Amino acid sequence: MISRQMRILHIEDNDDHAELVSAAITDSRRNSRVIRFSNAESGLDYLFRARPRSTGGDNPMPDLIILDLSLPGMNGLEFLEHLRSNQLTAGIPVVVLTNADDPDKIDAVYRQGANSYVIKPVGYDEFVIKLAEMNMYWSGTSEVPMQGAQLQ
Repeated sequence: MISRQMRILHIEDNDDHAELVSAAITDSRRNSRVIRFSNAESGLDYLFRARPRSTGGDNPMPDLIILDLSLPGMNGLEFLEHLRSNQLTAGIPVVVLTNADDPDKIDAVYRQGANSYVIKPVGYDEFVIKLAEMNMYWSGTSEVPMQGAQLQ
């Protein structure tokens, strides 16, 4: 069985962290493409202009969103609220990848509809391993919904 390419939308304002995420996903040898935005507003703009996979085109819906919480302008929690309130984007799995080891933030993220909360490791090697494991889970173990289908 040939697997289709998994599209990952990554919303992260830190260039170094974004490069690490892309490198870890590439190193995991999964058929994935990362589309990165440095703020929540541009990520939402992309999503609300995106098309279902079945229609093809250059702007397809992602299969997964990796989201930082501390963003300039709209923060990650506000992004999640907008994402989950729209019928076309409500079902996209979201992994929050952040530095915040705060029980209140963890609770808030899950209440807003995130699917996973991952604390960014401090060491480079641990960061790469954790990201590769995360990508393997979402691209190889878990089934993601076909985006663009109307949610009931």
